[in-house]
Amino acid sequence: MRLHTTHLGLRIAATATGIGYGGVGLFALAMSRQAPDPVLGDRAFWMGVTFLFAAVLAIGVSWLVKDLSNIWCIPAKRTKLPRLKNDP
Repeated sequence: MRLHTTHLGLRIAATATGIGYGGVGLFALAMSRQAPDPVLGDRAFWMGVTFLFAAVLAIGVSWLVKDLSNIWCIPAKRTKLPRLKNDP
C-alpha cells in the first residue's frame, strides 16, 4: 500500500471527518450500556459499530486512493450531470 500526499488539504479534512465519525462511534458504543431500554442500547451499539466502520473507510480512502476527485466531491467541469438553464 502506498500513502499519497497530493491534495493534502482535502486529505487532512477527510481524515478529520473520519476522526469525527470515530468519536461519535466510540461515544455511541460507550453509552449503549447505559441505555434505559435494551432495544435502545442495541440500536446505539450498532450505530456505534457503523460509525466506526465509516471512520475506518474515510481515513483509509483519504490516504490510500490516488485520485480523490470522484470520492469526496464532484468536480464541476468534469461531471456528466445535466446542467440547469435559466431559459424558459
